[in-house]
Amino acid sequence: MEEKFGISTKKYMLAELASKAQDMPDFVITNYNGLSSQEMEKLRRELNMVSSKYCVVKNAIAKRTFRELEIPDFDQLFKGEIGIGFAGDIIKASKTLVGFAKKYKALKLRGALIDGKFEDVSRVEYLAALPSKEALFGMVASYMKSPITGFVGVLSGLLRNFVCAVNEIKKKRS
Repeated sequence: MEEKFGISTKKYMLAELASKAQDMPDFVITNYNGLSSQEMEKLRRELNMVSSKYCVVKNAIAKRTFRELEIPDFDQLFKGEIGIGFAGDIIKASKTLVGFAKKYKALKLRGALIDGKFEDVSRVEYLAALPSKEALFGMVASYMKSPITGFVGVLSGLLRNFVCAVNEIKKKRS
């Protein structure tokens, strides 16, 4: 006997969600109630630009998948219309989701799984406030450069003072 279409569809959704959760273990859970389809597509495009994915998930499918993958209990977050932003880079994805949520008030952040640990919305907002990786590298480089620049300044000051002292001695002798 063939399997019913609804059951095979649910199995496919379970497998797809499990695959995404294993490929991108960091993710942010959101409530998208009130977003139009154009806004949802805009959110997906913005997340795609930072190597992340956004998918709408049935609550029962998400609960079952996370139980099977032994991911911490998120049952309290699965109320209403749920979307999951799977992050390739959690900082870039957090920036995108927080920025989008500020622009479109209908998107509500609910929580996240970061490095295998449940985090609340404040942690996602904290990650979004961090400077980009390139900016952090620039800061480190400038901090590393500062002592060298100071040392060069001290040496040039010593040389300048030595030349001034020699000029004063020359003036006194002449």
